[in-house]
Amino acid sequence: MSGNLAGISNEEFERRQHALDVEKWLASEQARRDLCGTFSWCGYCVKAEQQPCARAQMRETMDLAMDELVDDLLEEKNARPDAETRAIVREEAREELAAEDLSAKAGAAVAEGYEEVTRYRRTFLSRIIQNAPLQDGYSELKNALLGFAGVKTRLCKASEIFRIGRQKLAKFAVRGKTLSLYLALDPAEFEESKYRFEDVSDKKSHAATPMRLRITSRRAVRHAKELIRLLMQKYGVSEVGCIYADQHFAYRSDAELIADGLITPYRALVKKRG
Repeated sequence: MSGNLAGISNEEFERRQHALDVEKWLASEQARRDLCGTFSWCGYCVKAEQQPCARAQMRETMDLAMDELVDDLLEEKNARPDAETRAIVREEAREELAAEDLSAKAGAAVAEGYEEVTRYRRTFLSRIIQNAPLQDGYSELKNALLGFAGVKTRLCKASEIFRIGRQKLAKFAVRGKTLSLYLALDPAEFEESKYRFEDVSDKKSHAATPMRLRITSRRAVRHAKELIRLLMQKYGVSEVGCIYADQHFAYRSDAELIADGLITPYRALVKKRG
């Protein structure tokens, strides 16, 4: 996440490069043209490097993870998401990640001017499990999304993504204590509408799903379902319904979630205050 690729072995880059070469070749054959330069990670590519695609994709992954960390910090601080505040918080996140790297290298030693703390990387699923008030909206909206033909879901560490084929349609994430639904709709088309949303198109991690809805009330759930229908109409997807699946979870402690790998504790060195 700090952007440093030094900790990744050359063998891992070679393995990933081979897989991406196959993926690019198959996609190019299907499109009947060379798609090199059109993938999301291509903007991070340094052609002169060995395994350029693998390294570019890893940089993209780190950059998106940084964006998600900054979003979390903004929510925790209840800070305005303007460009200036975001830049300050991003620098704080970089300092903490750099300190974390230093902690790992230094072993038990604590560098002067720093103190050691324990941090927790919480997955999307762990945040849902430990926040019962979010689960009603999450369950209802997930079932609504899966009620459309061909929609598939994939649970990631930081989010849950909904696609049809390669097209990303929607994404759930938890920022602070708030469930957010991101949709592949153009926020500019809804500026004069009744819907309350945030335009996050300036963030790379949300480029494909730039409309953010905060799911904080029954009205927010109702409006989200209306927008999901508009989204599916945009892509010509039919509503077929689905067997309702209850997405509520019993609360589980940090210790239980750590044991299952849904929360990862780590040592970090942070600058002493004062």
